[in-house]
Amino acid sequence: MTYNKHTELRNFKMTLKATEFYPFFDPKRDSGSLSYNAKSAISLAIGGIYLIAQYLAMPDKLVFFSQYCWVLGAIISTSTMALYIATDVFRVSLKTVNNLECSNQTSSYIVRHWLSDRHLGLAGLSFASVSTGIVHLLGIPSEFYSTPLSLCLIYLGTFVAGFTAGLGVLAVVAVIALYLKLAPSLQHTLDLNDPDGNGGIKKLGDSLWFFAMLIGAVGLLVSIYMFGVEWQFMNLAYVRSIFLFWISLPYLVAISVVLIPGLIVRRHVDHYKTSREAQLKQTKAELYSSFKVFKNTDNESIITNKRELSEKLSNVNDQMGKLRKMRNSHIDSRDGS
Repeated sequence: MTYNKHTELRNFKMTLKATEFYPFFDPKRDSGSLSYNAKSAISLAIGGIYLIAQYLAMPDKLVFFSQYCWVLGAIISTSTMALYIATDVFRVSLKTVNNLECSNQTSSYIVRHWLSDRHLGLAGLSFASVSTGIVHLLGIPSEFYSTPLSLCLIYLGTFVAGFTAGLGVLAVVAVIALYLKLAPSLQHTLDLNDPDGNGGIKKLGDSLWFFAMLIGAVGLLVSIYMFGVEWQFMNLAYVRSIFLFWISLPYLVAISVVLIPGLIVRRHVDHYKTSREAQLKQTKAELYSSFKVFKNTDNESIITNKRELSEKLSNVNDQMGKLRKMRNSHIDSRDGS
């Protein structure tokens, strides 16, 4: 009977319709999705076109290097490629959520209400506009005013970089929203026997660390660029404050995508562990009480029953051991503390 239930559950999970997430920048075609060769070529092309155009537009070519224009091109290419990679990882996370819940309700909700093409486009345009405004407030170096084209291109490069970053920021918000909706159901979907030591959600936690790594890599390039450019208005106190905030923003986002879901998951998993431990302790007490019912005799049926009780008790002890070792979330150590 148990085997049939597990088989049916496994078959149900295998036939579960996955939530499809193919945004406008990574659409699904009849021939399949874009290969990584194509994604790499697109990412390099977007940044490369900007670099070539900016270089040719500068009367003094040395300014192209001294004002770190080449880093801005690297930011554009890196953030675009990071977006492609993060999208693929996010698709895997959606499948994991579906398998945990035996439903695509949560993942479908997030994709429809948070990550529609319209919302992504608005997020990209909004963040790009803010990025361009920040650069304007900091003060474009006077060397770019030598020709209208070179000035327009530095604004355009900032806008493109901000657009890809905006898509990523909305994705981070969607990931946090996904965890907010998933966390309450963890008490019913966690599998204590899963070998990952995290109740079957380790892959989700690993994906968050990976997202943070991608954001940190882009943030490092942003820091190099921001510190490298000789902004005109850095003598003003409020401009320096804006500068420091803009430098720290990628790292704050990277921390948030790991920490906020981690705290949410930890609370619900801790509740699960407390409740499950109480159940196991009660079962253990009942098994010990059952031992006392038998008299000290060699009756074969009694010996058989005692053996069965011993096996059940051993299983309970094993379950309690796994429960204590189980991590509360991806931000906790291996012993779950």
